[in-house]
Amino acid sequence: MPYSMLRTFLSVRTILSPRRVAYAPALAWGACLLCLASGCADRKPPPAPLTPEESAAADSIVALLERIDETALRSAFRSVSTRAHTKRIRTGQFEEDGTLLASREQEVRHDAEGTRTIRSESSGTFDFGYLRRFVSADADLHAAGLAAFDLPEYIIPEDPPYTVARNRETWRYEFAPDSVLFARPVRVVRITARPGFEASRSIRRVRLYLERASDRLVGIYIERVHAALWFREESALFLIADRLPSGTWVPGNTRFETHIELLLRPAQRFRSATEYYDFGEMDPALNHDDPDRTG
Repeated sequence: MPYSMLRTFLSVRTILSPRRVAYAPALAWGACLLCLASGCADRKPPPAPLTPEESAAADSIVALLERIDETALRSAFRSVSTRAHTKRIRTGQFEEDGTLLASREQEVRHDAEGTRTIRSESSGTFDFGYLRRFVSADADLHAAGLAAFDLPEYIIPEDPPYTVARNRETWRYEFAPDSVLFARPVRVVRITARPGFEASRSIRRVRLYLERASDRLVGIYIERVHAALWFREESALFLIADRLPSGTWVPGNTRFETHIELLLRPAQRFRSATEYYDFGEMDPALNHDDPDRTG
């Protein structure tokens, strides 16, 4: 099965480690010299303390986050390997000004007969540049492969820093206007790294979508920034879970965007969106007990 382009770019921090980049020492020394020459050690004023309103909002929302149920979202993406489904994947590469360079749309079916592409359309030519060397030569980079990758485990740590009470002063907590996901009313919690703390946080912004009737987590949007001497990656990932009439939670939609800047290389911007639908039972011989059923 071809590897997912999304998985490739989510792992960019690992593949660009000094042990894997042959010319990393030269880049590192060059970056250090540039840094010193540009005065990157300028001191910034200390962050402002929380206002009484911000402090009250932080206390209220942190208390809420301690009791939300993440089971639905986590289990939804684990269920795709044992449940028949179809997914539609749209992937694009863009110029810095937003001009579309290349695109591909695919429909992939996963059932008792295996995983197969049932439709594929594309235009333009994807250019992965230096990242191409880290991708399996066996792969068609634009084919689907998200079922094998546990997205919630990547974006929802066991102890997210924004849920830890001692970190409350590093985040701004607020309720955004209510919304609707798959005909279910949800309330939206918005969490943003406060000015002065961004550099110490790879997570910059989070939106949590909580089922209003139960405070169950059914969607999450998260922005991350990862930077080193020779690269910078800005990424945004959005996941939504849906519930089948049987009560089983399954993936609804995912959206992913990444902007990667490499020293001495043109910047790269990619977007990918996946829609899951047409769920059904697998062949009994291949199916497993359903641990994802919730009330």
